[in-house]
Amino acid sequence: MGFRLTGILALVAAFLGLLILLWDGDEDTTRARLEQARRAFRFDPARVDRLFIEAGDLAIECRREGRQWHLVRPIAARADPVAIERLLGALQELPRGDILLPPRRADDAYAPYGLDAPRARISIIEGSTTNRILIGRRTPLGDGVYVRQSEHAGLARLDSSLLDLLPASADVLRDRSLLSGVPAAIERLDIRGPAGYIQLARDDQGGWRMFLPFTARADSAALAALIEKLLACSAVQFIQDAARDLSPYGLDSRSAVIAVINTDSGDGSQMLSFGDPLPGDPALVYARLQGENTIYAVPLEVRQALLVRPDDLRDRHIPGLDPDSIQSVRAEEGEAVLEFQRGSNGLWQIVAPVSLAAETDAIEQLLRSWTDVRIASFETDPPPDAPPFTRTLRILPRDSMAAPVVLRLGAQPADSAAARIAIEGESSIAIATPALLLDFPLEPLHYRSREILSIPADDIAGLRIVSGAQTVQAGRDPANGQWTPDAPWIDGLLAALSPLRAESLLSAEDAARFDAGFDAPFLT
Repeated sequence: MGFRLTGILALVAAFLGLLILLWDGDEDTTRARLEQARRAFRFDPARVDRLFIEAGDLAIECRREGRQWHLVRPIAARADPVAIERLLGALQELPRGDILLPPRRADDAYAPYGLDAPRARISIIEGSTTNRILIGRRTPLGDGVYVRQSEHAGLARLDSSLLDLLPASADVLRDRSLLSGVPAAIERLDIRGPAGYIQLARDDQGGWRMFLPFTARADSAALAALIEKLLACSAVQFIQDAARDLSPYGLDSRSAVIAVINTDSGDGSQMLSFGDPLPGDPALVYARLQGENTIYAVPLEVRQALLVRPDDLRDRHIPGLDPDSIQSVRAEEGEAVLEFQRGSNGLWQIVAPVSLAAETDAIEQLLRSWTDVRIASFETDPPPDAPPFTRTLRILPRDSMAAPVVLRLGAQPADSAAARIAIEGESSIAIATPALLLDFPLEPLHYRSREILSIPADDIAGLRIVSGAQTVQAGRDPANGQWTPDAPWIDGLLAALSPLRAESLLSAEDAARFDAGFDAPFLT
């Protein structure tokens, strides 16, 4: 009996679950139908591949090819996908107004509504399905407009906001952006202007380098800002389509400025030319995109941003000076040498001229001070009486794939606070300030660890203290750790020795300068 009741209850539960599922599914279907019913037009904007708009003398045809919209009429041009999607979305969301009964059967049945000669026609094509919308005159109160779909005999009264969606000209739907791509995808930038030619490209690590008019590292931040300005450049006006003669716009003269960008994506090479200012609006200049015969008006500030000197795009940082990325540094000046390197535990070690534990804080402070060094200017042609380079720095990065940085440094006669730096791989001499890379001392004692003695107190098994003729000895019982004899000063002494740090260090040469020398040890 119990098994039968359990089975009946299980069947009832399953049946109720099925009813709930069907109810929810039916409710979702009903909700979708109601949502569709409230809309004036039924189409899926994502599936539309052609759009026709006719209003008076204006006839616009747009066609989607892949993911890109194009204008076909009245001119062949790129279309703005955002503007078209916004138009289709607004049409789809128009609420359905009052439905009027089909007019009486007569030749002029739609004339009272202005639908015998519609003020506008919209054709929305999805594959083989065409949705034709006819727009008539306004309603008597002016707050609505009569609309009919050509396949239906009835008509509807919709909100007059439908009229605001109709583009006043084809320019409303034209794509105003000129260059495509994102800054991170740009691999090369060429700038041609009245002052000459600048060529820049990314290196294997993604950084920017200048290759013309000379080879040098480029300022990645400055390049990023310039590229962003280029990509954001858009047409303010459409001046002339199918232009054949470029001379009236200053686009074929030596004063023209040309930017060429290359991407690692499918956008390929793109060239944008900037010409003369507009006679009536000097804040705008003429522009033309390679492969198009349309003349645009764009902001003057974009053209001005391209009129840069090569030095303005050079990196003003000394390479390899990021403290966190340095593995080792070797400095040589005459016979003096100093080399320190980072251990696997993150602590620094002096390895030349002697092997010593380094004071990590001193090394870190030195490296952080180097980040303040900036290149103030460059020497393309060093003067014949330039002083020699007296110091060489070799900086090895922590990244094993990165090349070492080699710097040769010398004094700058005109400014004692600056240094001349020859960066290996670059053709120009950098004048950098302050002269920290040239002035820091190579004496290893400046960077030696101040920790003279560090023995854990629990590891000490015995003490022997000599002061003059007096000797004191104490031993620790390994079983219980007690000292014999038990003296209260032992713990204090051990604390002072763990660790024992020096306040300063003197070299043997410095110590020899003291006439009196050092006193005999008081305590050993």
